[in-house]
Amino acid sequence: MYIDKETGDYPLSQADIISRHAHNMSFPVPFEAPEQYALVEPASPPAFVQTTHKAVELAPLETEEGYLQQWEVVPLSADELAQLEADRLAAEQAARDAARVTVTKRQALLALFDMKGIKNEDIEAQINLIPDEFDRYRALVDWQGSAAIESDSPTVLKLAAGLNLTEADLHELFGYAETL
Repeated sequence: MYIDKETGDYPLSQADIISRHAHNMSFPVPFEAPEQYALVEPASPPAFVQTTHKAVELAPLETEEGYLQQWEVVPLSADELAQLEADRLAAEQAARDAARVTVTKRQALLALFDMKGIKNEDIEAQINLIPDEFDRYRALVDWQGSAAIESDSPTVLKLAAGLNLTEADLHELFGYAETL
């Protein structure tokens, strides 16, 4: 990038400089900027914690050797912090969505029986052990009324805990169920 030594305009690309002078001069190949422009020596931004700060480019520093790119580390604004949090939550949701496996209820029941010897009656008995009537009814409706079973649904996770199925067990069961 270049700086206009007369006006202080920065950053300027080769195209910017050419467009500023297209009407009154031609440029050699390879490009050479007119004398009023100086190439700015790039400098890496300083290290900083990206979850709380950002590097902001400042006006170049004029030294005896030429111009040097300058940086300042500043705290992120409330809006930027909120956007980072929103991006983090969206990425987590995208990861959960990507990891979700959906199978038919038939596939789920066959996988449970084939791999763990668990029958539909065992699942309904587990549902009946849920102490809270509201949670018990919702789990029953969810289980009995679903045509598809999602690996990360609240009902599946609650039933898995009651049936002593680990996360690894669920992964294996749903992987097998997909093949049925």
